[in-house]
Amino acid sequence: MTVVSRPAVDADGGVFAGSLFMLESAVLDRHHGDREGLDARHSLAVAYLRAGRAAESVALFEAVLADTRRLLGPRDPDTLMAEGNLAAAYLRVGRDVAGLETMIRNAGMRTEVLGPDHPATLTAADALAVALRLAERPREAIGRHVDVAARRTHVLGPGHPDTLTSRIGLALARADDGDVRTAADLLDDVVADSDRWLGRPHPVGVTARGLRAECLASLGRAPAAHEELGRAAADAERLWGADGAETVRLRGRADELDRR
Repeated sequence: MTVVSRPAVDADGGVFAGSLFMLESAVLDRHHGDREGLDARHSLAVAYLRAGRAAESVALFEAVLADTRRLLGPRDPDTLMAEGNLAAAYLRVGRDVAGLETMIRNAGMRTEVLGPDHPATLTAADALAVALRLAERPREAIGRHVDVAARRTHVLGPGHPDTLTSRIGLALARADDGDVRTAADLLDDVVADSDRWLGRPHPVGVTARGLRAECLASLGRAPAAHEELGRAAADAERLWGADGAETVRLRGRADELDRR
């Protein structure tokens, strides 16, 4: 059972600072055959992806990846990052088979080159788990989320935002596999740990509270879901203001429950 709508799989890494015009200008100002030029083009591709220009990002990522493989080698960290981001871009434009195949290959290569506990490897492993869940393969996603959450706990600590995000992913995979009650319990634990380690309000806590509310609503516990949405919305308002997109969405969702 899917509790939330399909989110985007984002790119990892890359420097995204300044306007698209400045990034495009930086690409023109640099020689494409050196690492600095490759970095500029990679950053522009990330910016295109995050700006919703996914088709353009795919074309640029493909070109950057071909050049990094040729100039830096297939095992260079910059090559691995470009490949991982190309996988995310494929998924964004709906090329799910190519995206998953590229992501699986990239996660394996990062493990081989960087080691299983390197932060970049963990990023790829988590992205693959999310992609499997979005491809409606929740059983596989569950196993991978369990693994990456355990490794992030060991490497980054139990209160790191990335660790908590992996645990949220595990809860969503459980919900997609039909075990919404377990998902709600897992999210309850994430909420408590987010408040403990990151303080309140925090974006991770807002996300976990909102998703837990959806689980509670799916279980027929509308009053509890409404209360949790209220807490999430209040935290969102403190972080992003009353007119923030997430604040408005959470308040609207609470209003929907009131009308049922």
